[in-house]
Amino acid sequence: MKILVILASYNGGKYIKHQIDSILNQESVSLDIMVFDDSSKDNTIKVLSNYSLNSKVIVHEREIGSGSAANNFFNAIKGISDEVINKYNFVAFSDQDDIWLPNKLNEASKILKKESSSLYFSNLILWDEKTDNESIINKSYPQKKYDYLFEGGSAGCTYVLTNNLCLDLKNLLVQRKFVHWQYFSHDWFVYFYARVNQYKVSIDNKAYIRYRIHSENVHGQLNKNSLFAIIERLKLVKEGWYFKHIKGFSEFTPKGSTAYNIYQLYYKNYFSRLYVLLKYNFKLMRSSKKFIQFFIISLIPLKINK
Repeated sequence: MKILVILASYNGGKYIKHQIDSILNQESVSLDIMVFDDSSKDNTIKVLSNYSLNSKVIVHEREIGSGSAANNFFNAIKGISDEVINKYNFVAFSDQDDIWLPNKLNEASKILKKESSSLYFSNLILWDEKTDNESIINKSYPQKKYDYLFEGGSAGCTYVLTNNLCLDLKNLLVQRKFVHWQYFSHDWFVYFYARVNQYKVSIDNKAYIRYRIHSENVHGQLNKNSLFAIIERLKLVKEGWYFKHIKGFSEFTPKGSTAYNIYQLYYKNYFSRLYVLLKYNFKLMRSSKKFIQFFIISLIPLKINK
């Protein structure tokens, strides 16, 4: 199996060597790494220069940053030619500050082939760098009929997709701009795109990434069950996080479909939102516990501009 790893970097000089080395140490697969640096201001480029003689590591430097990791990943896909993508069986996403276990890509490849799937994701090992504690982030709950409307699959760094799915996604990205989509989540969008277009998705209940949590990792901090994480998540919800995503996602949902109507009713008003929650209930989230949380926060007064 030949795999292209897309690594999005920005000010990751402290950790990026650990990540790249862990990718290069993957077992039983042939791979290349394309690093897309978003105009880092630290020593990231200097660290990356140490791989200049390694033909498996290709570095692309942007003079102007894209503004977010999500835009960095999607700009990367748009910037890779169809011919290059077709050289690989699979495409994987990588953050800049994790550590991959040696069998991550091989296990993903085997599951994608065995299940004839187009998208793969897995659980993660939450690694708190400060305390050196580890715990599992469970993302392997069974799929529900409409889960993709309100949640992503897993962290994007667990995603591996077929070249066909990557090319189809690229065709959409070159037609649309996401740069002004507030809170845009590339991992949620990829899962949404796969599900709404009826691609098969495989979910692995094992974990092959040490998902590093550190002081500069804002999104990683939100995965912790801490008071800070709870407050920050509630703050995002009150600012209309779900509504801003729904407004964007509904543009890619077939009009007249049940999924599209769910979005319209959820977005319309308090009572239509309550109707959606009661009618579709546990079909909206893979985790029952997460649905209960979603139910409660969906009824919180929000600050949004429609």
